[in-house]
Amino acid sequence: MKKEDLAIYADYPAVPVTMQFKVLQFNPLNLVSHLRQQGHTSYLLTGAPKPKLDGYTFIGYQPKMKIHYRNGQLTVIKNGKTTTKKTAIKPYLEELLNRFRTPKLPDSPPFQGGLVGYFAYDYAQYANPTLSSSVSDPYQLDDVDLLLADQVIAYNQRTKIVTLSQIVPTNELNNRFEQVQVQLGKLKRTILQLQQSFVPVTLQLKSALQLQFNLPTFTNLVEQTKQHIVAGDIFQLILSNPQHADMAGSLFAAAPTLFHQSPSPYQFYFQDGDFEALGASPETLISRQGTQLVTYPLAGTRRRGKTEAEDQRLAAELQHNEKELSEHNMLIDLGRNDLGRVSRFGSVKVTSCRQLLRFSQVMHLGSTIESEVRSDQSSIDILDALMPAGTLSGAPKVRAMQLINELEQNKRGLYGGCLGYLDFDGDLDLCIGIRLAYRKGTNLVVHSGAGIVADSIAKYEYQEFNNKARSVVTALQQVAKQEVHYAVNN
Repeated sequence: MKKEDLAIYADYPAVPVTMQFKVLQFNPLNLVSHLRQQGHTSYLLTGAPKPKLDGYTFIGYQPKMKIHYRNGQLTVIKNGKTTTKKTAIKPYLEELLNRFRTPKLPDSPPFQGGLVGYFAYDYAQYANPTLSSSVSDPYQLDDVDLLLADQVIAYNQRTKIVTLSQIVPTNELNNRFEQVQVQLGKLKRTILQLQQSFVPVTLQLKSALQLQFNLPTFTNLVEQTKQHIVAGDIFQLILSNPQHADMAGSLFAAAPTLFHQSPSPYQFYFQDGDFEALGASPETLISRQGTQLVTYPLAGTRRRGKTEAEDQRLAAELQHNEKELSEHNMLIDLGRNDLGRVSRFGSVKVTSCRQLLRFSQVMHLGSTIESEVRSDQSSIDILDALMPAGTLSGAPKVRAMQLINELEQNKRGLYGGCLGYLDFDGDLDLCIGIRLAYRKGTNLVVHSGAGIVADSIAKYEYQEFNNKARSVVTALQQVAKQEVHYAVNN
């Protein structure tokens, strides 16, 4: 991209300065490992290609700002200085996205700069004031943790093209263009010369993973939920049951194992201070490309069979189970209603319904809902309309969330929230926070849930926690048991 080519975007507050080159063998874990060695806060967003789109890998480093929000208090870290104040988060984020608003360059990756990180399940209280904020918060989890990424490494998995981008304020472009090109050139050489070895990464479990609710306690919670269903308060509710352990080292050590064993549309590693998250999520909360919005609800679960015959039997059982089908249909309707809040009238359509989707440890029923976004809706408006997904809360959504707070009595953190990016050009892609582990300090949490309806049987729903968490738990235990000094190129 030449400086004169960017002149047509003078009306935008900022523009991406880019550099592209081809890399046939691109190892994102090696690159993140290298950045971690340099002491950079970093993130990795990758995964299998989505329908009709190329697969991309995004890596960021040296964020311009760090944004934390917890219990109504905003903390911003910039240039080594920390400021804290009580304020609403939505107008702050909208102003920030508008301040760095960029054009969509031709033939550019879906993400070239913006906000990267997570919105916790508990973020929903700010868009829904009826939700209680008085639940226990033993790990002091942020409701929002975002990095302002003005430098992005993007890799197109189909074309093998790396795009390096740097967001530059338009009024600084003339003075900084050559300097930015030099910086991008240095990063290019680093990527091309990057060796396959890196400083060893370790993960140790100092205690065994332990479910928060044992079966008798959970059975009581299920019975309370079913009483609310019979009373007409709700139709369905997602009860979760986190597993806790003490750990040392880094979750990054388990990334190669988890990513290899659990191919999925979203694989991520995110680190900010003493918080880390690692996951392989199969489910999109919301994606925006231009004016198109897409969400992909997953509801209905069976474990994978140990043999081909058993796998086929379980698939047929899932596809014909009245409970699973009615639950899925209800959540399709909830997704349609959520999209309708921010979409052009008449544009919301179910384009795929109850497709069988197989993953490494479980299979799901999945649907696709699409719409055209209204021109007056910001990225945060869209987020507020969808958060949290009905597949992680229940229906009706707000009443289900109120009861979840009463029954679980703890913040969920990233579980049931979302993680991904909000681009400065208005696009976004956020996956649901499931099939994940997160660490705060030495506290490790692996979180999963089960959908409770009127005819749920507690012992079977209890087993669903293990089915859904198996891929993450297995990866963590394999790496920790071997005390692996993991070579990422393996």
